[in-house]
Parts: sequence; C-alpha cells; structure tokens
Amino acid sequence: MKKNLRGLSLMSLIFTLLTNFMYAQTDSTEVASIYGFYSYSSSLMNASSAPELSIQGNASYTLTGVQLTPASASQFGGLFINGRTFTSVNGLHVEFEYDMKAGTLFSSSYGDGLSFFLYDGSIANPTLGSAGAGLGYTYNRAKNDYSSFRKAGLSGAYLGIALDEFGNFKSKRFQGESRVNGISGVTWSQAGSHVTLRGAKGAVINTNGLGDGYTGYPVLATRTTLSNSGTVGRILQTDRSYLATTNTLPSVFDLRNGNGEFRKVYLDLIPHFVTTTTTDGFDIKVDIQTTQNGTPINVINYYHYKTSVPYSENANPSPTDFNSSDTEGSVTNQTLDATVPSVLKLGFAASTGAAYQQHIIRNVKLTLPYSAVANDDVVSTCKNQAVVIPVFNNDIAYKGSISITNPPTGSKDNIDYSTFSFTKSSDTDLTLYRKKVTPQGIWSYNKTTGIVTFTPSSGFTGTTSITYTMKGRTVKDSNGKIIEPYGDTAYRSVPATITVNLKTTGCISAIISNKMVTQTIK
Repeated sequence: MKKNLRGLSLMSLIFTLLTNFMYAQTDSTEVASIYGFYSYSSSLMNASSAPELSIQGNASYTLTGVQLTPASASQFGGLFINGRTFTSVNGLHVEFEYDMKAGTLFSSSYGDGLSFFLYDGSIANPTLGSAGAGLGYTYNRAKNDYSSFRKAGLSGAYLGIALDEFGNFKSKRFQGESRVNGISGVTWSQAGSHVTLRGAKGAVINTNGLGDGYTGYPVLATRTTLSNSGTVGRILQTDRSYLATTNTLPSVFDLRNGNGEFRKVYLDLIPHFVTTTTTDGFDIKVDIQTTQNGTPINVINYYHYKTSVPYSENANPSPTDFNSSDTEGSVTNQTLDATVPSVLKLGFAASTGAAYQQHIIRNVKLTLPYSAVANDDVVSTCKNQAVVIPVFNNDIAYKGSISITNPPTGSKDNIDYSTFSFTKSSDTDLTLYRKKVTPQGIWSYNKTTGIVTFTPSSGFTGTTSITYTMKGRTVKDSNGKIIEPYGDTAYRSVPATITVNLKTTGCISAIISNKMVTQTIK
C-alpha cells in the first residue's frame, strides 16, 4: 500500500512538473506606457554608483541608506533623484523608510527634521532651499546684517512634505536673520513632531526682497502626531485663513524613532476630479508607520492641493530687506500658481541646528496610485527537488475608477496572469521574461495557472532568488475610452523577490511562506 501511494505521489509530481514546463511561456513583449510613466525603486543602500542620484551638502552614501545629516550640530544635506522624471497625469504613490535617532536636545526637542519634495522635472541642476527650519525646501530672507543667511527656496518647487521634529517648518518668522511666511499666533498643544505640507515656489512680487525664489512655498496643512487634544493642526482656507484640523489619530506617536528602527512613510497624490474628464490638482494623503513594520496611521487625509491657491505673504519688510531695519511691513494677499508641471522629479533634505539628530532614508519606491502590488515569497525545498510557487496568492491588482470617493478595489483576482515577468533589465524594459536559466537552476512561469516552477541544478544547495513583476487589466467603455487603466505598463508593480532555500536534510515536501506587508489606498 505504501509503495502504491508513493507511486501515485511521484506520478502526480512528475505530471505537475511536465505540465508547467509544457505551458511555460516563452519571452514576449508588452506595449510601452501611454502615460510615459515607469515605476522606480531603490534601496539607497551603498548607492554611490547609481547614476540617477546626486547628493548635496553633508549628505553621504552609507550601507544602511542615504544619511542626510549625521547626529551633530548645524548640518544640512539633500538627495536628488535627478536622473528620473515622472509624469503625474494619473497621480503618484511614494513610499520611503526613514530613521531619526541619536543627537542632543535643545529647548526640550531634537531637530530639525527631514523633507520630501517634488519639483519641476525640467530643472536640470536643482539646488536646495534654506537650511535649519527651511529643511531644504523654503526660502530664507534676512536684513543686510545677516546677508549670508539669505537663501532662495528649492528650485522649481511644487510640493514639500516635512517630518518636522523640532516644529519650525510651519511657522512664520520675521527677525533679522530669518524672514519667511507661515502660520503665526497659534498656541499649539504640541509644537513639535508635525507633518507639514508647503506649496509651490511663488511669483516675483518686488525688488525689495520678495524676488525670484523668495515668495510662495505657503503652508497648506500641518498636523502634530503627539496629541489629539487642543490645537493640533491647521489647514489653509480659500479666504487665506487657517482652519483648525479636526481629524483624530488612532494613536499618538513621535516622528522621531529613537530606537534606531526604520519606519515607512506612504504618500499619495490622487488626481482631484472636478468632472469626469477634468481635474484640479491633487488630493494628498500621508500615512506613517508608528513602529517598524507596524500598521500605518493616517496623518494628512486627502488635502485638496488646487492649481490656484490664495495665501498671504505675512513676513514682509518695511520698506525693504536690503537695510539694517527690523521694521515689519503689512501683510499682502497673493495667489499661488500651483499648476502641476508636465513632469516631476523628487528629492529629500534634512537639517540640524543646536538641536540635532541623525537623519537617514532608504527603500524609496515610486509608482502610480493603485498600481499592482507584488510581495515577497519564500520557499523551502530539498536538493534536487523542483518546487512550484503560487506567487500571486499574496499580491494584488486593482479594479474600478480612480477616485477617493469611490476608490478601486484590490484583489489577487484582478491580476492579469499574462503580464508576469521575471527580472527586467531596467524600469523601461518591455520584454516579458517567462523563463530564466541560472547556474542554480531553471525558473519557469505558466501564464495559465500563474505558477512559477524552480528546478534546481543537480547537487545545488543553499539559497537562490529572482525578482518578478506583474500588473492588472485595462478596461475600455463602448466608445473605446479607457475607464480602468491598470493594464498599462505604468501600473506594473515594483519588483518582488522569490527566494528558494534548498536543504539537504529534514525535508519532506516544499513549504511556501508568503509575507504580505503593504499599504493599500483606502
């Protein structure tokens, strides 16, 4: 009886393997994105040779990521992903991990914090904005006695999002060495640990200090993560005033993760549809993990960043910055042109002062909102034993219209099996690789079943891995108009890794472990 059972099991295994090899698809090609967008990902670990990256100031490449500042006083550094541009017609989804640790307190706070920013992709040689509270994004004006403190804001700035531990990024200042618009006259329940959005570079207003790069960048929204009571945040209104925020965080937390853990930030820019065919800027959402690999908490919930933003320049000199006077002038009402650039680039910056800490970032990913999400798979098997892997069991693709009011749904059932590809040579590689031969063994994919098979080379033991990507489906209406774009190459997932561990002892059958830790858009 045992012999018969073994025979049946062996025959079943042979049939499965032969079936997968018979139907393993040969390489093919896919169509280039009609949106001109391709996903991007980089660990930023030991990344000095990456041609698309450039650093400024005190930033440095390390084995754990890009260190924007060390934990010492008066440091300032930035990272530009200047070698890649991204179209924004369908929005953007950005993820990155950060660590803010070590350092020294000043006025009971560490500082200063870090910023993520988007800027005009036509800018070939961008420069950071001001150090200190400006976090590399905003400008800093000053009177003549402190002329060396003057610094224009970020080149071509469109949007800055700060993780502001010290808390000054949101604030208006008018003093000899620092003049910048912002929120004033507020007694915060917690002034530090704020997530703050600032808008685009403004227009030239005059020659008395408010020139090119020294206006705009207004505060759009801010929210502390340390409190749910009292004055916790403000949101810019169309009458140029700031309304108190009312959202309650599920739990409060400090942006500073002093235990040396990396936390992930999730940023979504969803096109704000005015009609079914026209948009006005983006709805911006910011979620942050409170612990490493923890559940993200929503801090900024779909702020509508319009293409025209009324705001106030409220740190004006009388009559000019170019003297030794500390006399403040009157507030002027302005309207910010926040037209979305046709292409965007992204970057990061951080700074320290008397309060300081280390700032590190890593694992940056940029996709379109509602792109497919692939997650890592780990398999254990024995030497000389092939293994089949249902890779899509912990992956998702989306179906439905792009909207925050009626968002699409994510499910493994929305994945188009025919779009699978093993490791591509670049983000713009249009080949679909269905079979890969390596010294460790043969990887093959069956587009009918969605199964990957790994057949190890004779005698191979140890660990081997390969990456893969996939996407969803495109749906058109009766007139041929695209209503669900998820089959476009722009919606391809960032790579996930399949890892196979081959053992020589203690193995009866292959064991599959799928780990899924991902943030979906709610």
